[in-house]
Amino acid sequence: MIETALRRLALFASRRYGLVLLVALGLAALAIVPARQLRFDTDVFSLLPPEDPAVETFMETVEVFGSLEQLLVVVRIPEGELVDPYLDFTERLGRRLGELEEVDEVEYSIGEVEELIETFLGRAFLFLGPEERARVLERLSDEGIRQRVGELRRRIATPQALFARSLLQLDPLGLSELLVADLGRSRGALKLDWSTGYLLSQDARLVLLIVRPVRSAIETEFSKRLLGAARGAADEVVAGWDELAGPDPPPPPTVDFGGTYATVVEDAGKLTQDVALNVGTAMLGVLFLFAVAFRRISLAGYAFLPIGLGVILTFGFAGYVFGVLGAVSSGFAALLAGLALDFVIVSYGRYVEERQAGAKLDDAIAAMAETSGRAVVTGAVTTAVTFFAFYVTEFAGLRELGLLGGTGILFCMAAVLILLPAMMAWSEHRRHRRTGRVHDLRLHAFGLGQVVKFCFGHPRLALAGAAVLTAVAGYYSLDLEFEDDFRKMRPPGARGVEIQNEIARSYGSGFESMMLVVHASNEDELLERVHRAEKGARALVENGVLRGTDSLATLVPSAGEQAAAIEWLREHEEFLDGERLERVFATAAAEEGLRAEAFERGLDLLAVAAAARTPIRLGDAAVGQQAEKLLRRYVRETEVGYTAVVHLQIPPREWKLALPPEARELVSELGPDFQLTGANILGEQLRNQIRTDAVTACVVGFFLVGLLLYLEYRRIADTVFSLLPLAIGMVWMLGGMVVVGMDMNFVNIFVTTMIIGIGVDYGIHMVNRFREHEDDPPEALTASLAETGRAVVLAALSTMVGFGSLSLSHYPVVRSMGLVALLGALTTAIVAITVLPALFRLKCRR
Repeated sequence: MIETALRRLALFASRRYGLVLLVALGLAALAIVPARQLRFDTDVFSLLPPEDPAVETFMETVEVFGSLEQLLVVVRIPEGELVDPYLDFTERLGRRLGELEEVDEVEYSIGEVEELIETFLGRAFLFLGPEERARVLERLSDEGIRQRVGELRRRIATPQALFARSLLQLDPLGLSELLVADLGRSRGALKLDWSTGYLLSQDARLVLLIVRPVRSAIETEFSKRLLGAARGAADEVVAGWDELAGPDPPPPPTVDFGGTYATVVEDAGKLTQDVALNVGTAMLGVLFLFAVAFRRISLAGYAFLPIGLGVILTFGFAGYVFGVLGAVSSGFAALLAGLALDFVIVSYGRYVEERQAGAKLDDAIAAMAETSGRAVVTGAVTTAVTFFAFYVTEFAGLRELGLLGGTGILFCMAAVLILLPAMMAWSEHRRHRRTGRVHDLRLHAFGLGQVVKFCFGHPRLALAGAAVLTAVAGYYSLDLEFEDDFRKMRPPGARGVEIQNEIARSYGSGFESMMLVVHASNEDELLERVHRAEKGARALVENGVLRGTDSLATLVPSAGEQAAAIEWLREHEEFLDGERLERVFATAAAEEGLRAEAFERGLDLLAVAAAARTPIRLGDAAVGQQAEKLLRRYVRETEVGYTAVVHLQIPPREWKLALPPEARELVSELGPDFQLTGANILGEQLRNQIRTDAVTACVVGFFLVGLLLYLEYRRIADTVFSLLPLAIGMVWMLGGMVVVGMDMNFVNIFVTTMIIGIGVDYGIHMVNRFREHEDDPPEALTASLAETGRAVVLAALSTMVGFGSLSLSHYPVVRSMGLVALLGALTTAIVAITVLPALFRLKCRR
């Protein structure tokens, strides 16, 4: 029945080719409208399953705290120059960036250091533990105060006192030095230069500004607008350098941009280039192959128009249904070009064979539709099914690719079945009217048709060679490794990433960290849980599991610690009496030649701290603009209570891809209200899910393809023969990946499912031809199989060219897709033209 329908469709298209071509042009025009609105998303996390608990926790934390996406702005200080004017430049640039509508806040210094120290100094004793309190008693003794005053005189006399003088006056007895370690840790992994209050690198050559925008970097257009505005602001401030630096100014600074937003903008440009490059090279490559195979450049249009229409319709479908495509789906056009050319080559090859046998145009088109047309439908449906099998996965990006790939294959199939007969008839009628003769039609497969004849004539030798290759490939495949580092999926050499790495080197730290998320319904519960988490995290730091930790505990001590401090203050009330401290200090200052009045404000703050008897609460910690900014780094009030984070800094080169077992144990001990999140946790938790999904997709795809083939053939043997090139070819492919040094990753592991749709087509074409001629004499059967073998070889080459274009992508993940698919197409085609003819010969003998 299907043969009759295909025959009628082909003959209608050939006899009404003008109407068919006009309708095709109209459909293409309609599809271009939504296709032009299609945008591309460069965010790797868009590939991940949004409903996965690990992904949900990560994205919710980012939404609440917004601290994982940032634009890093680096001000470079020329070698040998003093930092003073460049810090003024940083201050002006920071204020200008903060005025941009795209920016939420800019962090470039601790702000007014005096303000921050004054905020905390009035409650200094409540922050101190037992060891620090013992040091305070020693420092505030009469002898300790005299020694401190002598040190003050020496420090004030140094050139470095220019920045430190006001701090020394505010805290003459140095209590803030006991707090600096905790407050410094509250700035995150980066080390703050306390002498200036700026994020100055250790070598004093870089000043860092951390810009936190109002919207996510996932929004590519917003990222482009943000980066353009930030660069404009930097150029504006640089233009005023002479005015800022004064007469005889030093060389102006240079400003560079890195971090998430800069990387997204750079990646977006590369991704757009990749799409154009992949489509262009794939189309040119397969058209060149078509022209070489048939020795006529003009016949390249037979491939260009049907495939082009199928790709345009798929782009229109994508624009209408999705609007935005991820990095993985961006390569689907090249996949379609490679896969759909199989249909053209197999169909046209059968048409050539019929015309060479003397058939007229209509008879040749009818024979093509009835024989190869059915194989094209079967192959297209099985290929589409394997793409649709991606819907059993949890990954949005792969489900998107599955829907586009499956739908696109069906579009291309329909275009080939209808447009190809129409174009054949148009070309034949046009040439016949001009010259009165028909084309000299030929099909060239670079001599590989002889391989089919050899294997058919020497079946045992062919099967023995295939068995040896399968055993060797299977052995090598055992060494195949899985690459699960998300960062290696991005294009290498990205300027934004290089800037971020430079910051890590210059500041003695990177940005690798995890976050321990804490939920609570009220403030007391929150503080208790945060301090419990902080205590456990600091134990991991002492054991070397983590590099550091910082949290709300830095700003609000625990209730127990504060109660102990208040009791200690009561016990030493006379010793900490403000009048005694002021009297002893004044005497020591006079001996050292210092004016005690200059330190009056600091001594008053010390008296306030000694009189503290009320515990610090969240509201107290947020007094002052700088303190409030610090507090917002750790805790946010939500509709159901509070959410806080404890930042856990990962040691260099350790636990970037996994969760430390000790951290897992800590969270388990803390209870269900504590969650860990971070890129390394995503990688570890999703790794097993990905492998499970890949196996499931392969099994589902293989089962559905096998079921469809059995329903088509109604014979177990023919079903097995059709699947055999796929099974053996995948073993060869996995072994080949190890030989060429390629790893599996989060995306190319699913290409194995695509190989089911690619490789099974070759078996289908060979089996269909064998079923058609299995009762013929061996010589005729060999000739028929050789003809189909030539078409299979050309189809495989076209697929390899199409997928090979992906290897030109800037994205390693897209390149790996193309290379794995290229290997799969090659190996399954080789099995189809070697192993199957040998098995057919043995079956004929029996």
